[in-house]
Amino acid sequence: MRTHVAKLPIGSGSRRQAHGRIARVRAFTGFRRFRDAWTWWCTLRENRQRYRRLFGHRMHLLLPRTHSEWIHHYKFLRRDAWLPGLTDKVAAKEFIAARVGEQYVIPTYWHGRRLPSRRVRRRWPRPYFIKAAHGCHQDIEVPATGKVRWPRIEREVARWLRSTYGGHGGEWQYAHIPRRVIVEQRVGEPGVLPDDYKFWVFWGRVHYVHWFTDRGLPSYGGRIVDRDWNEPFRSVSQRTHERYPPRPESLDEMIWLAETLGEGFRFVRVDLYEIAGRPYVGELTFTPSAGFHTLEPDEVDFHLGSLWRKPRRERFPATPPPAGLAPDAGHSLDERVLAETGARSG
Repeated sequence: MRTHVAKLPIGSGSRRQAHGRIARVRAFTGFRRFRDAWTWWCTLRENRQRYRRLFGHRMHLLLPRTHSEWIHHYKFLRRDAWLPGLTDKVAAKEFIAARVGEQYVIPTYWHGRRLPSRRVRRRWPRPYFIKAAHGCHQDIEVPATGKVRWPRIEREVARWLRSTYGGHGGEWQYAHIPRRVIVEQRVGEPGVLPDDYKFWVFWGRVHYVHWFTDRGLPSYGGRIVDRDWNEPFRSVSQRTHERYPPRPESLDEMIWLAETLGEGFRFVRVDLYEIAGRPYVGELTFTPSAGFHTLEPDEVDFHLGSLWRKPRRERFPATPPPAGLAPDAGHSLDERVLAETGARSG
């Protein structure tokens, strides 16, 4: 008579534990996807409502017609892998230096995930700015003289590092940027912040410049001019300054910088400064004002929207590089980035 011995599966307990872990991971992943989809939908609904209140008509998201609708289209229906990297204030400087040269990049003293020890590594040349690399309008100026109030600065920096910028506006790219702090040189005359020239670049060509002056003062404001330095329209959501913008000494060089940096993109806003006749690149912005910038007359938004479509022929000839700079000097195109842009993907 044979005796049958029941064969227990080897490691059956381990297998059950592994299957349990996989099930939990799948459940968590499914929940996370549901949460992300729900957040996307709620943010889109809030943006649609705000858009209708502000512009007086519903948003055409699938087939955008206006400049503001195109920005919302890219916020909610596109997930270009290159966008967080070029929005990151640290990584964007590498891109700018590769395309146009390090001489146009504002020097960086330090960057990291948290401020270093006071005694060891906070002896940067003053004046300088402390900024959040993963957001906008998050900066503190440390002046050339006087006592530095580190406790207040540390509290503010800690608040930056706990927060995610752009969530309510649907600017998803900021959530994918590493939370870091950057310390960079303050350029310009002491006690006066330099004028800000924001170049609107469509398909690698500058069309308009939004000039701002008197930052940090009650008179802060700006004006919009075209390539010929005429004022074609005005901003409604941002104050119009009493003065007319002075034509920069290095305007041709600034246009070349903006067009070189904007090559391969449907639209990008390139922020520039001019210090003693020399231009510096501030940052690149792909979703300015989260698509809620109002202009007058209303037809301007439709005109700008038409510039998002790829032109059949060049609207303007390419601006030549400044004298003394070879056409390819300091201009190293990143083909991987260009291959992923909306310009190449349509």
